[in-house]
Amino acid sequence: MIQGKTITLVVPCHNEAGIIKAFIRRVPSYVDEILVVDNNSTDGTAKIAAKAGARVVRDNRTVNGIGYGFAHQTGIEHARGDYIVAMDGDDTYPTDKIADIVRFMEKRRVDFVSCNRLPLIHTQAISLTRTFGIRILNMLVWALFGYPIQDILSGMWIGKRSTLLSFHAESGDWNFSPEIKLAALSNKSIHFSEYHISHFERTGSVSKQNIWRTGIQHVLFIFSKRIQQSIYTLFPNYTERKTYA
Repeated sequence: MIQGKTITLVVPCHNEAGIIKAFIRRVPSYVDEILVVDNNSTDGTAKIAAKAGARVVRDNRTVNGIGYGFAHQTGIEHARGDYIVAMDGDDTYPTDKIADIVRFMEKRRVDFVSCNRLPLIHTQAISLTRTFGIRILNMLVWALFGYPIQDILSGMWIGKRSTLLSFHAESGDWNFSPEIKLAALSNKSIHFSEYHISHFERTGSVSKQNIWRTGIQHVLFIFSKRIQQSIYTLFPNYTERKTYA
């Protein structure tokens, strides 16, 4: 608990048996709940996480074999904390910064924080190719949505539970990462901010992303969200309008 607010850490996992136990042990004691969302793991990730003290739920849905977004949706639905902290289970994000960020949110009355990794403190943590791709997507968001975001693809973000439940983000794959941030920064009633963090080199596991295919999908997705927003502006009673538009 931080300043009277309960904290749930949501960790989507797919075959992270090699690192999940050590990751859970590094979570600070002020985190009230560690919620591991297992997505089709075949290596015993769920069992190891439960033994290490996490609450485990499962979501086996996928889009072309990827269930990252579905895992996050299930985590938000099952989380009990006032604040929900999302963090990839690859042990590359700083668990020790959670308290600082929540205090920042309480002081500034921020509803959603995206944890910005750029510029990198540990330059080896992300390849030059990935870093270049992130910057291209950042520029695209700035051009289309008018917000100079610093890291549209960060795997660590924190939001008030009530705020996250209002978004109705629905991407089941990697596109959930830009979608949740676009949902926050596009909604005028939501106070969105970024907070710079350290990012560490992945050890003990291999990235499950095809970076070129995923990058192209992100570009198309961001364009599609901007088109949707334009439609909602022109036709405010459009029946499929999402909360964050």
